[in-house]
Amino acid sequence: MNSITQDFQDIQKQIAAHRPLILVRTTEEDRFNDFLKQSDAELWTWQENTGLLEKDGKKIVDTESAEGALDYLLSIVPDKKGKRIFVWLKDMTPHFMPSVIRRLRDLYYSLKGGLMTVFLTSPAGEVPIELSREMVSIHLDVPNQAELRDFIDKWALEHDFQFAEGINTDLISGILRGLTLSEVWHALSRIQNLKADSDAALTLLKREKQALIQGQGTLSFVPEVPKLHELGGLENLKQWLLERKELLTTNDPELIEITPKGILLMGVSGCGKSLCIKAISSAWNLPLYRLEMIKVFSGSSGNPEQSFADALNLMEKMAPALLWIDEVEMGLSAEGSAVSNPVMARIFSYFLTWMQEKTPGLFVAATANRIDLLPAEMIRKGRFDQVFFVDLPQKAEREEIFRIHLIKRGYDPEPFTPEVFSDAMAGWNGAEIEQCVISAITQAKMEKRQMELKDLYAARKEIVPLATTMEAQVRHIRNWAFERAVRASILKEE
Repeated sequence: MNSITQDFQDIQKQIAAHRPLILVRTTEEDRFNDFLKQSDAELWTWQENTGLLEKDGKKIVDTESAEGALDYLLSIVPDKKGKRIFVWLKDMTPHFMPSVIRRLRDLYYSLKGGLMTVFLTSPAGEVPIELSREMVSIHLDVPNQAELRDFIDKWALEHDFQFAEGINTDLISGILRGLTLSEVWHALSRIQNLKADSDAALTLLKREKQALIQGQGTLSFVPEVPKLHELGGLENLKQWLLERKELLTTNDPELIEITPKGILLMGVSGCGKSLCIKAISSAWNLPLYRLEMIKVFSGSSGNPEQSFADALNLMEKMAPALLWIDEVEMGLSAEGSAVSNPVMARIFSYFLTWMQEKTPGLFVAATANRIDLLPAEMIRKGRFDQVFFVDLPQKAEREEIFRIHLIKRGYDPEPFTPEVFSDAMAGWNGAEIEQCVISAITQAKMEKRQMELKDLYAARKEIVPLATTMEAQVRHIRNWAFERAVRASILKEE
């Protein structure tokens, strides 16, 4: 383990302080074992089915019970000048009863200042109140990205494995962030026979992450994302993203302060805000997670405030990553909620503080249809790096969107006169243009023939754009954003 994480550094500090009793909360016994073996200390272990074993595996008789093992340790005269000894008690926490707690307290005073350190490990054990001043507790978090990179490089070397073109250690460690080393090992083993197929390998790795996230409840993993070039127009947004790509995954301490924190995309419904966020994931090669606010407030995952905090804490462990919060004005707004919904007000307050202090490398991308409903403290600089306004597409953008959706469905755009249709779709959003293409193809398929130009004209007549049905609201949104947000597209004369 070349990259010592902060948690392991904390353990080392407690050892240096001659703490006799250390509870380590972890599910990764193999990883903790590797850490202990890096020391020159003798390693003794105890587990209920074997009893206490010395460094050479020699079993000490009558130590199968927790009391028996602790009695033996208490019988040893503390050696303050000889060899350092680590004693690892693997199954002790289920035995926290008065007789065991008393022996642990006695052991603390017996070993205090000596060269023996006793470790207790448990996935979720807590220090009993009676031992709160004698035993220190440290949570061993999942591996950080540096540790994952080292592990992946070591695995590739041991298995003589060459990753396919377009796949590297940084990309894989980013996708698998949040998994234990054992889970990473299993995930890598699954792609061992996919050396030449980079797409299939990435899909498999993403499914491993998806399985982890599904158990959390309020987060969902988004495995399929479009490429940035599949977005029509939006030149300003694309340039902003490409310029900051390297900053998000940098290891340069001088650049940490300017690591992007997030963006807020506002605009008319159907103009592609959600599609933009998915494209950020592919442009930056970052895994994308969506925070389901409706699940937070439903209580299906427990107390809303706690489940919201747990989701954000989990996301920090997975950085670098991209967190998507859709329609943020509906799920995170304190306007009028302090009285009508105090829970929402507290969640909103927590979110503001978290956005200010969160881990570098975790990028938050939020969307809003009505940004004017958000309080000023939400959109001020320091939380979101930029507020972009995604407007109704201009003529050239409508033409590009029209072409993209025809090509996506296997049609050559030229026979369908995209330049003419872009004029005929003035005031349409991207979703309406896509639906026009889908409706035309559907009609042709129902009649068991190829789509023709007449099908597009017929579909066009059946669609009334949102800019017409909600004219006043659309005008209000565009007017509000004119001087308050950066346009995602370069403004051109129609």
